[in-house]
Amino acid sequence: MSKYSDGLQYYLLVAAVGLVAASIAVAFYLLYSAVWRFTQDAVNYSVLIFLPIAFLAIGLPYALVKLFATTKTTGSGTHTVLEAYHLTNGEVSLKDTIVKPTAAILTIGLGGSAGPEGPSLLAGGGVAAALSRRFKVQADMRRRLFIAGAAAGLAATFRTPLTAILFALEIPYKNDLDRETFIEAAIASVPAYLLSITVLGSEPFFGVVGSSSLTFEDIGLSLLLGLVCGLYAVFFTKTFSWVESAGFKLRKKIGNLSVVWLGGIVLSLSGLFSIYTIGVGLHLVNAIIQGTTFSIAILAVVVLVKTFATSVTLNFGGSGGLFFPTIVIGAGIGYIFSSIFNVNLTVMFVAVGMAALLSGTHKILLTPVAFVVEALGGIFAIPALLASGVSYLLSGKHSFYPLQPRTRLKTEELALERFYLKGEKLVPDKLKTTLASDFMTKNPVTLHQGTTVRDALEAFKSTKLRVLPVVDDGAHVAGVVNLEDLGNVDVRRQEISLSETVMHKPALIGEETSLEHVAQFMMEKQQDHVFILDKEKKLTGVISGIDVVKKILELLSS
Repeated sequence: MSKYSDGLQYYLLVAAVGLVAASIAVAFYLLYSAVWRFTQDAVNYSVLIFLPIAFLAIGLPYALVKLFATTKTTGSGTHTVLEAYHLTNGEVSLKDTIVKPTAAILTIGLGGSAGPEGPSLLAGGGVAAALSRRFKVQADMRRRLFIAGAAAGLAATFRTPLTAILFALEIPYKNDLDRETFIEAAIASVPAYLLSITVLGSEPFFGVVGSSSLTFEDIGLSLLLGLVCGLYAVFFTKTFSWVESAGFKLRKKIGNLSVVWLGGIVLSLSGLFSIYTIGVGLHLVNAIIQGTTFSIAILAVVVLVKTFATSVTLNFGGSGGLFFPTIVIGAGIGYIFSSIFNVNLTVMFVAVGMAALLSGTHKILLTPVAFVVEALGGIFAIPALLASGVSYLLSGKHSFYPLQPRTRLKTEELALERFYLKGEKLVPDKLKTTLASDFMTKNPVTLHQGTTVRDALEAFKSTKLRVLPVVDDGAHVAGVVNLEDLGNVDVRRQEISLSETVMHKPALIGEETSLEHVAQFMMEKQQDHVFILDKEKKLTGVISGIDVVKKILELLSS
């Protein structure tokens, strides 16, 4: 029996996790600040010095992870946190808790384009995992404690407790909230914030920003900016995914070390172009907020280069976060937008750009608004929320994180989600090459649309299924009926045909559809059965959720 479950001792442990996570996150932030000051001083002395520093920014973290970490992967800290959350029930080794955040600090401190929240999230989650093991926390509580520890690290780094709490609720899923973690996230994040402001001070992350009244014109322009950011979110996530794929292919062709060197070259060229394209990017945001004038054309190029530099840094050997680079790029887009429309309240559109781009790329709606309010001021809440909503909707399913399911699933659907995510990580090529026709159940039991309800119920008795397809004379699927609906038909009306009853829209896919797309389709549409059609659109097979799970298990074991 686990020592800690849902009681007073458990919540005291949650608070302790918050304090320990905050202590480590603050220490990492101070270390980052010291390394970044060294980098800035070196670049100010001579921009050419950044050439060797850029190679160190990617090479040193890569070597550190490969030599000392348990899992030998670099990249985004949020990716790692989601991976642990969905695949290992919040389990992170002590080595990874120390080594990977340290690697990330080296990346961002030496000028790699990544965010400081990456190491904080992983360190906080790792602390929670270590304490869960030490105090034998009940298995089903460990994942909640893990994401609460990650939130505490975020709260300490940005000094934004509400942002951290909402982040813990929103980041696990694209279109859902993990409500179960709310209490833990709140209990861990608040003491983490209090400890952080004791050490780092209580001034907002971007300093004090003056307030102003809003107009209907500001609201209308904010909606338009949300549209722009939604489109850029699609571009940013596609660029990141393309660079990730390119890095994977290059490693096979030229080797890991060559890819690291190539990443160093790209980062050094980025730094030679503009110092605003490297590092965390706080210096660019502060310059914009403090009124520094930028050429629209130059800043547009800076935004594009920063986008590419971030993608290369995190996919070619460096480590860090995506949260803050997205904020920086969103701020740049907001500044460009305000300059084009010649508005007076530039800071408002900078704030709106931050929130909207963050919402579109991370699939979080409330967290960006909370961040803007805590970092810049409450005056920006409404326009940020409206713009975030537009960006969230327009960007659709696009996200930085493959390990971010659409919704929280249950039972068989949850098993499908877990095994699909493991398959994506371990056997992605096999998921793409395995076709629906390879593992479908052929010649499935069917009902004709002219069959009576009484006869259909008899047919259900001879099967173990609760869902059956209804076909027409040409073997085309007309619909789907389930046992529950037929059971609700009045006994006196059981002579009516199935075409007169409630038939549901069938989930249909082709025989040539890959296992990857079958699983994605079933999770996205929340279907436990899909029906397989040949080229003539005739029914040839059926696949259930458990069929997909079994096939992925088979591929994993082989």
